[in-house]
Formats: sequence, structure tokens, C-alpha cells
Amino acid sequence: MSDTLAAPLPGQSDRVVQVESLSKKYGDNVAVNGISFNLTKGEVFAFLGPNGAGKTTTVEILECLRNPTGGRALVLGYDVSKRSDQAEIRKRIGVLPQDFNAIDRLTVRENIDYFGAMFKQQLDADKLIELVDLKDKRDAQFKTLSGGLKQRVGLAVSLVNDPAVVFLDEPTTGLDPRARRDVWGVIERLKGQGKTVFLTTHYMDEAEYLADIVSIIDHGQII
Repeated sequence: MSDTLAAPLPGQSDRVVQVESLSKKYGDNVAVNGISFNLTKGEVFAFLGPNGAGKTTTVEILECLRNPTGGRALVLGYDVSKRSDQAEIRKRIGVLPQDFNAIDRLTVRENIDYFGAMFKQQLDADKLIELVDLKDKRDAQFKTLSGGLKQRVGLAVSLVNDPAVVFLDEPTTGLDPRARRDVWGVIERLKGQGKTVFLTTHYMDEAEYLADIVSIIDHGQII
């Protein structure tokens, strides 16, 4: 294994994510095939590819939800394959999955507080509501919100622990054009604050508009 991944200590590198020769197999199916890339502090990194390309599998490995079959990945200097490191990674990242959902009967504010209670360190809910532009929906029940507004609640929830890096897995899929633009606006504000963002998407215009770096994946390989 090269020294590129061996050198950084946790919290002491501008390279937030380092991936080398990463692979994931399910039986004979190769979902991720020897990919390598880096994500630097303060960047918006877009992982662009069609459905089934390997985007979600890759991001789930980085979130410590799946173990890689081969290769190596570090997040904030911690190894995703080491059980002792996985808890440290989870404390320091934010995650918006494709299938984000919250508690229907709770309000926007109550949901943010509920998820925030899972972390010892959390940002003020009202500040997060302002960041995602939901002040007028603060006291609305989650079940009454449109798909786009629910995604913005998800974005707020992904930030409750003030993460060093936030993973957004296809955050605008299925949204209408206006709702997509609203989510883009939130990501732009995160970028303006210097937040590091790992974005998966199958929209070329989204990647071009938001990202500092675009990496294209297809059939499990970066092209």
C-alpha cells in the first residue's frame, strides 16, 4: 500500500477523504472496481454517474455502512475498515441518504432537535432552520411538507453535529425544478461557509453548477 494513505493522522490533513484502489463485490457482481480519488477540505466534490454505477455503494463504504472488499479508504484520517475508527468517523460526518425520512407527527423544529439529541455536539436548531430557509415551516408537521421541503429538513438534520464533511446521496432526485434549485441554494450556502461536501448525483448540470471537482463513475469504475 502506498504512503499516500498511510501518512495522515486523524484530524491533521487537508485531505478529508482518501480512497485508493477501493472495491466492493457482491458474489460475482463487482459494484465498485478499484477506484481512487481524494477530497480536500472545503471542496464540493461531485460523484457523477447513472443509476447503478456504484455511487451509493461507494458513499456507504465511506459512511461505514458497508465494508470494502479490497483497497483502502480514510475519512478524516480514520480507516473505514477498522472497527475502532468507525465510531470516530460517524461522530464527525453528516449524512443525507437517498431515502431520508423523519417522524411525521413532529414539527420541523422538533425533528431537528430529535436527531440532534443523538449527538453530544449539535448546532442550534433555529440557525439550521434559517440555513435551509424553512423559518416559515418551523412549526409545520413533517408529514405536511412537500418532497423538496422534506429534503431541506434532511439537509438540516445532516448538519446537527457540525460535521467536518457532509455526504449527500442524490439529494435532488425526484424533485421538481424549483425544489431542486432550492436544495442547490442550501448547498451553495454550505460551500460559502467552507463546508466540505461529498455529493452524488446523476445530473450533469447539478455537478457542473455546484462542484469544485467532478469525478465520473460508470459500471463501478472512474472514467
